[in-house]
Amino acid sequence: MNRSMGWRMTSAVLVAALMVSMVQAQQPTVVLSIRGIAPLIDDAEFLANEAGQEGAKEGIQDAINGFTGGKGLAGIDQTKPLGLYWNATGAGMPVVFLPITDADDLKGLLTDLTPDFKDSKGQWTMTVNGTKLFAKVTGKYCFISNDASTLTKLADPTKIVNAKYDVALEASISSLPEELKNVFLAQFEASARQSLENGPEPGEGEKEIRDSVFEGMLGSVKSFVNDGDRVTLGFDVDEKTRLGALDFSVTGKTGTTMAKSLTAFGKTQPVFGGIGSDTAPFRMVVSYPTTGIGEGFDAIMKAAQEKANEEIDDNEKLKNDDERAAAKKLLERMFGVITATVKSGTMHSGIVLEKGTDDTVQMIGGMSVAKGDEVSKLIDDAVKLSKNNPDLGTVKFDADKHAGARIHAVTPEANEENEKLFGKSDAHLAVRADSVWMAMGGGNLKGLKKALDQTAKPATPKTPQAPISFQVKPAALVLLMEKDDDGLIERAKGVAGKPGDKLNVEVVPVTSGAKLRIEFVKTTALTYFLMKN
Repeated sequence: MNRSMGWRMTSAVLVAALMVSMVQAQQPTVVLSIRGIAPLIDDAEFLANEAGQEGAKEGIQDAINGFTGGKGLAGIDQTKPLGLYWNATGAGMPVVFLPITDADDLKGLLTDLTPDFKDSKGQWTMTVNGTKLFAKVTGKYCFISNDASTLTKLADPTKIVNAKYDVALEASISSLPEELKNVFLAQFEASARQSLENGPEPGEGEKEIRDSVFEGMLGSVKSFVNDGDRVTLGFDVDEKTRLGALDFSVTGKTGTTMAKSLTAFGKTQPVFGGIGSDTAPFRMVVSYPTTGIGEGFDAIMKAAQEKANEEIDDNEKLKNDDERAAAKKLLERMFGVITATVKSGTMHSGIVLEKGTDDTVQMIGGMSVAKGDEVSKLIDDAVKLSKNNPDLGTVKFDADKHAGARIHAVTPEANEENEKLFGKSDAHLAVRADSVWMAMGGGNLKGLKKALDQTAKPATPKTPQAPISFQVKPAALVLLMEKDDDGLIERAKGVAGKPGDKLNVEVVPVTSGAKLRIEFVKTTALTYFLMKN
């Protein structure tokens, strides 16, 4: 079995499980809802206009009229929600629901489109692309399926559609029978292990790391299937604010480890949330709990340290056994700091790119550490051990101090590529009891001190901040980085959008879960991508 076939089989099993499970469910297991045909066409027109392609609405309407012989969508209410669901009853086959204005008009349209259309006491039948379909009008909706039994008990579209989004897909994981979950997990694990075996052979000392990561991934999938409750994917466009938003939310069954972990993650407050500014072309802040990390992490760290020790033994720049022993001792201390940091309960990091002095890129980045004093000593000892390595440049210890941090100045060796972006100014490394920082680019010392102030005593926000937030202004970032002449910048200009365009990504808490939200503010870059791909 090749890799692609394995994943196709896995997907097929999942789809089958979703469809069969609905026999036992109380509500539809899967619902695809669309706010309306007219709103969807309006969205398409807006996105096309944003991408410089006018006339999208006329083109769509012409295509519809061409398909229907000039009748348009007679009998269909284009303003109300429509969609598809897999029913909780019947044969477990999908059901399409269409809002209608007039049943007779719709019947006339279907009669023209499907010559074998029949109406038998309110039960409509027709053939579309070789598939026999059944339809039934109830109230203001027409329901269509390829299995007549699914139309005996119908869901109420007004109660299952997700009105928050233009387009939404929702799935109930908790409604899947246990036997079907087991079938899916068995197939998934078999396929994943086959893909692992067919992949590239790991290098020496890498197998343990690879296997630990794989088992961790497999455990996450099992937890998701067994303890997951609902998954929601929603997309919305606001023409007035030129905002496009994509939401992906996951919830766990109440009381499960998954639900508790997602809730804890969503409520984690970022320590570095205040670094940089809203005008920064690029800013990313990440905070996440690490209380669930256990044996898998320990195995990875052990294997990584063993691999690093092997590389020290092979390092020709270390002159003798004493230097190699000293390097291994430093490595052991470093891994000790990493382990303590990960097991401290929460990890925090942040990075920001802004325009520096002398027309350079200024980068300020930091991360939390559990043993800042030990890190400070490690840096001292590492620099002393590597004093004969010209690639590291020169380090001036304690060049400055600020907000409880030791600040070291680093004069790098001449590097034309780095100098194009960051200039020739000294970089700075700051260490204090709770964090480690790196700063590069013109005026970076000032920017570093500002970040140290912002995180020394972070202000309590009036509203909770997202534990993960990512902000990029594509056009501004391109302008900031345009001295990079490898061709990437020129290619990026084509999709960067306008100066006001912005991409925001954040994770926010929801009940028993978390939601990933992606916002395209002034959606030029998004629309260009959508229309060109």
